[in-house]
Amino acid sequence: MSATLFKFNPKPILYLTGVSIIFCLPMIALSIVNFGMLSIWLNATVAFVILIHHFSFLAVTWISRKHANSAQIVAFEDDEFQLDPTLTLEDLEPPMPCSLLNIIATTFLCIITTIAFSIMVDITTRGAIRGTLPVERVGSHKWNIKVQIAQTTVLGTELVTLWAVLAICALGRFRFVEAKEKREAELEYGGKLPEV
Repeated sequence: MSATLFKFNPKPILYLTGVSIIFCLPMIALSIVNFGMLSIWLNATVAFVILIHHFSFLAVTWISRKHANSAQIVAFEDDEFQLDPTLTLEDLEPPMPCSLLNIIATTFLCIITTIAFSIMVDITTRGAIRGTLPVERVGSHKWNIKVQIAQTTVLGTELVTLWAVLAICALGRFRFVEAKEKREAELEYGGKLPEV
């Protein structure tokens, strides 16, 4: 019989990743419609980087669930990760959403999206001609405030979605490490720890 280390439901992360992918599509479309240089290059680049991460993440998550190896969690049952009892605790890895690599990548996405959002807010509030960034003044005669507001709004919702994904992943990793340390302590003392 396998022992449960901790409960973790990856569905919210997968749903939020899907929502984030959907938000990337209007980000790209609006960046093409707007003629400001930063609107074209910054937002489209951020959207493409986010899409690359999300599709890679979904592919690796799907593959790891289909082909779990001995160093990973071996089965999902009622949103619980079941552990192979023959493995030592040092061999265990957190689920893919809670992996350190995914958390670092998601943090990077949050940082670049925050920077892009703050630049878009500056451009939207000041306008292209009076903007603090001279590069945005190129082509400003074709600048459209409605497209700029829509672009900033989509970027803001993308930012909130990414921060939610990061929070859930970091919380899952924290719970994994906490449960692993508790299990190590139980094994060290030869049974269950007394409740405090």
